[in-house]
Amino acid sequence: MASICITKRKNKNGIVWQYRFEIGSVNGNRQWESKSGFATKREALEAGKKAQQMYDSTGRVLRQTEMTYSDLLDHWVEQEVSQTCKPNTVDNYRKKINLYIKPELGRYRIKSITKQNIKDFLLKLYNDGFSPNTISVCRGIITKSFTYAVDSDFIAVSPADHIRISRQSGLPPRVPTRTAPHVYIPADRMEEIFERFPEGTSCHLPMMIGYHCGLRLGEVFGLTWEDIDLENRTLSVNRQVQWISGSSDTDDSDSGYWYFSEPKYRSYRTIDIDEALTELLAREKAKYEAERLNTEDYVTYYTEQPLIHTGIKPEHPQAFNKISRSGSKDSGSKDNSNEEIHLIHVRNNGTFISPRTLKHTSSVIHHQLNFPEFDFHSLRHTHATMLLEHGAPLVYIQRRLGHTKVKVTTDIKTNHLTADMRSQGNSILNEIYHP
Repeated sequence: MASICITKRKNKNGIVWQYRFEIGSVNGNRQWESKSGFATKREALEAGKKAQQMYDSTGRVLRQTEMTYSDLLDHWVEQEVSQTCKPNTVDNYRKKINLYIKPELGRYRIKSITKQNIKDFLLKLYNDGFSPNTISVCRGIITKSFTYAVDSDFIAVSPADHIRISRQSGLPPRVPTRTAPHVYIPADRMEEIFERFPEGTSCHLPMMIGYHCGLRLGEVFGLTWEDIDLENRTLSVNRQVQWISGSSDTDDSDSGYWYFSEPKYRSYRTIDIDEALTELLAREKAKYEAERLNTEDYVTYYTEQPLIHTGIKPEHPQAFNKISRSGSKDSGSKDNSNEEIHLIHVRNNGTFISPRTLKHTSSVIHHQLNFPEFDFHSLRHTHATMLLEHGAPLVYIQRRLGHTKVKVTTDIKTNHLTADMRSQGNSILNEIYHP
């Protein structure tokens, strides 16, 4: 092993110590690894020994750093995540980091964090009632960020490798898991909801599409009129709409905007629509066309890339397509966004009715209609359950809802027991055991 040279140096802060040792030559030229800034000769020697041992065993030299985990997370998001992930994923990671990870682990230096620190943090999330999805995303963030730290030579070994979330020998969490099960909405409840939000209100059409088609929230609000074939009574799912946050969470903020991405699981599809929904869509389209022609300063929306309307998965993914509006500061006067689009969910002046409208709608249903279990996704479960109840084949429902596996559709079948299903089951039971 080559010797480590320790030297004294002078800088603007006074006397400091430096270590230096020889590493592999390049093209016959001798190479050296060194680091300065140590307060004592002993500190420089110990740091040099560790760096040399690392180099001798792995061929790598660690960067000597006092970086905190908070700083590492910021560095990782900026240098890697934002360069390789969709904006919505970046936004989701930042929220999890700022809300959950930094408050618990951010203050520690990365070289000081242990596997037990991480396991304790994940177990705390579990015992505080966070959903399995939230815990899984946090674990993924921690694992990936420490892998980045190793690849960047900040640390030698990741403390997050092979982390498993302990369930305390099967004991339930101290706080119930923060997941609200999606419910089946009986017909009388749906009638009550649509009486409160009749045709003409901003949430009526999106809820009708959710109820009659089982689309996801982002898919409903991502629809354009070119996705609807009124003559053949079909609807094509080609995208979902998502929001990317800046410094504010309001729709009209200059620091955030809506964009289109592919449907979840790339579940492009074309589905049939019933007569009642077709008639409603025809009335809404006629109203839209009249208002677009006759309203002064009618708002128009644009995207940076052309939209597809076939309902068929394209060869190349369409991961990100920013939406801009006429007259907005971020539209660049259509310089970068010159594909005009015709959104279905708009107000009389053309402004987009966004998914956030459903927050107010849900609040009214929870409190005024005394139905706290309601959420938009329950419309999707209700649609699937109604089809199952009336004997529709599982594969038909799977394709209609865009499930990747038929098991997901089967889970809905076993999660919701309607009055008709119970009656049918009792009839079968009595037939089996009839004396």
